[in-house]
Amino acid sequence: MPQITIDTSNIPFAQIYLWKIDESPEELAQLTANGDSLLGEACRMFTSPKRRCEWLATRALLQHTPCKGSEILYHANGAPHLSCGSRHISISHTQGYAAIAIADTPVGVDIEHTSRNATRAIEAFLRPDELGLLNSNPNPAAEALRLWTAKEAAFKLAPQLATALKDIAAQGCRDDTGDSYSYNIKYRNGTTARCVSTTVDGLAISCAVY
Repeated sequence: MPQITIDTSNIPFAQIYLWKIDESPEELAQLTANGDSLLGEACRMFTSPKRRCEWLATRALLQHTPCKGSEILYHANGAPHLSCGSRHISISHTQGYAAIAIADTPVGVDIEHTSRNATRAIEAFLRPDELGLLNSNPNPAAEALRLWTAKEAAFKLAPQLATALKDIAAQGCRDDTGDSYSYNIKYRNGTTARCVSTTVDGLAISCAVY
C-alpha cells in the first residue's frame, strides 16, 4: 500500500497522512470515493499527469482519515477546506509524494525531500535576524530546509497574514528527544503560531497551528 504511516507523537496537534505516488491517475482515481467523477475533474484541471496524480493522491489519502465522508473543496484564495466543515485540512506535494494534515483548528503543512538544498534560496525566505539559526547549527543545510518548510507551513496556515515568506519570523530549537524541532512563528501583524518539523521516509515535514 503506498500510504506511509506517520508517527505523529512529535506533532500531537494534527493528524498527518502521506502517500508515495506509484500509480497512474486512473489507478489513483479508483482508490477514491468517486473515482470516475474525480478523474474527469482532474483531467479538466490539469494537463500534466504528475499534477493529476498529486491531486488525486490527496483524495485517496482522505479515504484513510476520519473525514473520509468529506470532499476537499477550495476557498477563493485557493486554500483547501473540508465539506464537513468540522475539521481543518492542509495539503502539500513534493516529487513523488502527497501529504495532508487534518486538525481541529486551522493548520498548515509542508513537505520537501531532505536532499533539497534550501541554502541556495536563503535570501528569498530568511530574515537577517534568522541567519543565526543557521550559523549556530552543526548542519546549516538541514536547518535551512526545516526553516523553509516551517515558513511554508505557516504561510499555508494564514495566507491572509503574509505576502512572502520573509513576512514570517521563525525562531526555534530542537526538542528533548532530538527527533523534531519546534518553532515559534510570528507574523508581521503580531499574530503568533507554533510549528513542529520532523523527518519521515527521507522527507522534511513541518506542521503549523495557532
